[in-house]
Amino acid sequence: MTITFFELLGSVIEREINFIADHLDNSVDEIYQLIVEEAGRNQAEWYSNQVPSLNYHSPACRLAYLYIVAAANSSTFHHVLESNQDLYQYVMEIAKERHEIKICAFGAGPGTELLAMAKFFAQQNLGHSISVDFQLLDKVEEWTSSWYGIRDQINNSFRQLYGSNRSKWPIIPSGNFLACDVTQLDRIPYLGNVWGQDVYVINFLLSEVFNDDPGLRAFLSKVAQFAPSGARFVFIERRGYMWQNRMANIAKESGLLLSAFTESKGRLEEDPLALGDVYDVLQHERTPRLTWDVVYSIGIKQ
Repeated sequence: MTITFFELLGSVIEREINFIADHLDNSVDEIYQLIVEEAGRNQAEWYSNQVPSLNYHSPACRLAYLYIVAAANSSTFHHVLESNQDLYQYVMEIAKERHEIKICAFGAGPGTELLAMAKFFAQQNLGHSISVDFQLLDKVEEWTSSWYGIRDQINNSFRQLYGSNRSKWPIIPSGNFLACDVTQLDRIPYLGNVWGQDVYVINFLLSEVFNDDPGLRAFLSKVAQFAPSGARFVFIERRGYMWQNRMANIAKESGLLLSAFTESKGRLEEDPLALGDVYDVLQHERTPRLTWDVVYSIGIKQ
């Protein structure tokens, strides 16, 4: 028994579209067209070689992200969890010993890391549930809609697959969403729950900030200062020397022992037909991204 990213996302996207249609005076067809327009605009911004101007406050922009990008980015993090032996062993040892794992994800509103952890532990078949507790830091509060939507859909899927006894589920997801700009150090005093995490994830955050922001470096350095010894910091970014250099600078200023950089290309082996109606309607104009081409490194708090 397993789950797929597209099946989970399809239900979430459909509910979001119907909610918007009911409450914001748009027809479903109008929302589909807005998704296509926002997907094109987002793509241009991602590859503009400057700070991307992404209007995540707009429901259509967030839906475009969920439709185009979310599954591929989830698959990237899932791949790193599986393929990096240090991270894999670290996560599995904690899960087996404590039956829980604590994750802090920076810029993690969309829920890609949650999707990855759900699929990862479903595949491990440990025979008992793992409590996966997220601390989510993102300056766009509106992402709470999709994150909690994904959490609820994971719960629904596990209930159908494993029954109502949550102790038999692969994971029991929970999380706190903290509205926070991680380039602003003055937010640190309000984030008391982020210090004691097992894993910290910086997944495509650097390319969205884009500039070598001293505020982001200071913020992550302060988080690393109070993180427990042995905590892992997972950096995933587009391939390129510039991003490797940014990771190395953050690790150096934060006192992290950084692993060698690993370049990875891959493809998500899932059928986007599982997205349902949104894919049926939009596939001739826009299709979800299925591939990744990244560099990643794992930092360890000494």
